[in-house]
Amino acid sequence: MAMAALHGWHPGEQAIQRKLGFADAVKDHWSIVGSFMPEQHRIFHTSKLPFIPVTILDDEDRPWASIVSGSTGSIGFVKSPDARTLSVLTRLWEGDPLLDAIKTWTCPKGRENTTTDRFLTAGLGIEFSTRRRNKFAGHIRAVQQVTELDYQIDLTVTETTGNCPKYINVREFGPYPHTRPIVAYQNRQLSPHDRLPDEVVDYILQADTAFIASIYKSEKATAKKYPSHAGMNARSGLPGFIRVRPSDGRTVVIPDYSGNRFVSSLGNIESSGLAGLTIVSFTTGDILYLTGTAENHVGPAALKIMARHASLTTLKVTGYTFVRDALPVRQQPGTLVERSPYSPKIKHLVEEIASETGDNEGHQAYLQEAVRLSSDLAVFKFKVAAQSGAPRISIRPGQAIVLDFMDWIGPPQYRHMADAAPESINDDRVRTWTVSSAHEGQDVTSFELTMRKMPGGAVTGALFDVLKSHSFTQWGQPIKFDNSVRAGIVGITGDFSLSPERINDLWVAGGIGITPFLAMLQALSDRGPAAQGNLSLVLSTREPEIMLHLIQPSLAKMPPTLKVELEIFTKEFDFDKRVINSSNVQVTLHQGRVEPSYWATAPKNKNFFICGPNGFADSVVNGLQAASVQPSQIHREGFY
Repeated sequence: MAMAALHGWHPGEQAIQRKLGFADAVKDHWSIVGSFMPEQHRIFHTSKLPFIPVTILDDEDRPWASIVSGSTGSIGFVKSPDARTLSVLTRLWEGDPLLDAIKTWTCPKGRENTTTDRFLTAGLGIEFSTRRRNKFAGHIRAVQQVTELDYQIDLTVTETTGNCPKYINVREFGPYPHTRPIVAYQNRQLSPHDRLPDEVVDYILQADTAFIASIYKSEKATAKKYPSHAGMNARSGLPGFIRVRPSDGRTVVIPDYSGNRFVSSLGNIESSGLAGLTIVSFTTGDILYLTGTAENHVGPAALKIMARHASLTTLKVTGYTFVRDALPVRQQPGTLVERSPYSPKIKHLVEEIASETGDNEGHQAYLQEAVRLSSDLAVFKFKVAAQSGAPRISIRPGQAIVLDFMDWIGPPQYRHMADAAPESINDDRVRTWTVSSAHEGQDVTSFELTMRKMPGGAVTGALFDVLKSHSFTQWGQPIKFDNSVRAGIVGITGDFSLSPERINDLWVAGGIGITPFLAMLQALSDRGPAAQGNLSLVLSTREPEIMLHLIQPSLAKMPPTLKVELEIFTKEFDFDKRVINSSNVQVTLHQGRVEPSYWATAPKNKNFFICGPNGFADSVVNGLQAASVQPSQIHREGFY
């Protein structure tokens, strides 16, 4: 094992560890950081990597994240003659911050006028195909120009450690030697009112990976114990996880996800107030370099910036360069990105327009009643409580409601890895369900959710646990509750909803995908004679009796002005078929599942609404398209 390179966490690291509440848990983990590269790290850097992001400082000591790679983009551009040296033969392009540092190094007067920290560096090697990664830090020891564009840079390595792999998006890379780098945008010194170009903002909002550069500058009194050093790390998530504040067009917001709790990058930022951020397009080779003032926000301060995310970093950009077609490495054509299962859903900034969910701040939902239908299926009725002056809630039949159960359930316990349930690591207790009750033309004072208990589900598990204390109540009988179960109403979402016009629809429900159609059927029955047209409902279910009990009240009240056909596909024929008796509804039973050939007989002049598990819905869409149904006629609900 490598001898420890550190003597303890530096003051910035200690400060952010305290803010995040795990200083005690990691107080001795600094000893894991080694002072030289183990053999496996040397092999890794020299034989596995087509490029390495590295930290470099400019003449103002601002950190930037540069990219080093060979001229052809092939693996093998790095050598390691000993355990404390990496020798990099890299091609540099105009706009890369490292090129400026090299020019300073090769100019004697330039080197004389720089601080001893000017050539600190750090790097992060990531093998994207396996999610393996290792970090190093040190300084530039020597530079030699080999060709007009290529330089050999010798790095002295003084710190090494492994790193958390769980948010890396898997990619397959290949060389792309025929690059033509060109600087598209550049402003190294933004004025107070400058904004990033719209194209640059859009580029940031599409990113799923970024490299973050940081710096720690020691104080004279503690320099021996906490020497100055650079840091390099990665941030990954789903495309769009990094946001830009619309109000100033230059403040980049990076959410902090649960990691190994070392928070070295955040510690450097806590101390220096500076950071660099570089985003690479692995399909075009474009690279965006950013640097600026940085600040960590924890708890209420973070929640004022990003909705329902309590730890983040902001980077107010003071300089940037955007270079097209620069990286001689690309994602191999025909390969797909494998998203990390640990990446949480995208959070938006408080100031961003909430066009999807609307503004329902101040509304709370309290569990009022529940009816258990089976061991894992129940209808939960919530009443709505609004603060004085809060806007009213409106829900169209088929729409969904977004609920925040954090205050009731509490945050998840810290776990570094959880491969059996990766989504639980950053679980914010926010869930979206289709509302199964109808509220057409009404202000919503209560609503119903028909939900299935999800295996290992934190929220559905907690709700069904509440029902356990009423196990003596027969299934199908209502259970009353006080106000102990509560959730914040985040908003109403979804365009999958019932038309107010004459109906000419075919609805397709797979299992619990019946939920939006429960609200739609109720709304049609409530319309009375105003509900006109033709409706076909295709229901595929393993629980026909339960599902038919749910839709029968609406079917029984359906006006004669609306012709309804119900096609039931099920393997369970042993049920009370009288439950579907209705004079206005024509019912056809089919043994087994819906076969793709069924859709060839579907009428081509209808609007198609589909809700069910993803595989089921994919099969329906493919079958309809094969039957020449136009995509504009097909409406598909996200399966909540």
